[in-house]
Amino acid sequence: MLGVELRFPPTPGHVRTARLVAVAVGRRAHLDEDRLDEVRLAVGEACARAVRRCQATQCTAAVVLTVNDTGPGLSIEVTDAAPAREDDDEPVALALLRGLADVVEVLKGAGGEGGAVRMEWWPSAG
Repeated sequence: MLGVELRFPPTPGHVRTARLVAVAVGRRAHLDEDRLDEVRLAVGEACARAVRRCQATQCTAAVVLTVNDTGPGLSIEVTDAAPAREDDDEPVALALLRGLADVVEVLKGAGGEGGAVRMEWWPSAG
């Protein structure tokens, strides 16, 4: 399986690195520049959301970015270990993600611990 897994402490300073890694793998998957811009913005938002969830619950476990380019396209998952809270939905952030990726799924962890956002981008036609 081609791809990259990046684990980072739940602090805002690491979100930029996550964006850079995702875009680098997106280039390897032959996404065009418009799609790469979408990946950059969505990964930044998904990672920032995971960091906010962790900081709100004092969770210090790593945020995990998994980028899979086995194709076609690109699949990205951002996972955190923060306990579930009532205000986890963040409707604006999730609406933004849904406007940027071809597929967006919000997954809840087993037993209310942790969660993930899974996103997919497909190559542009033509």
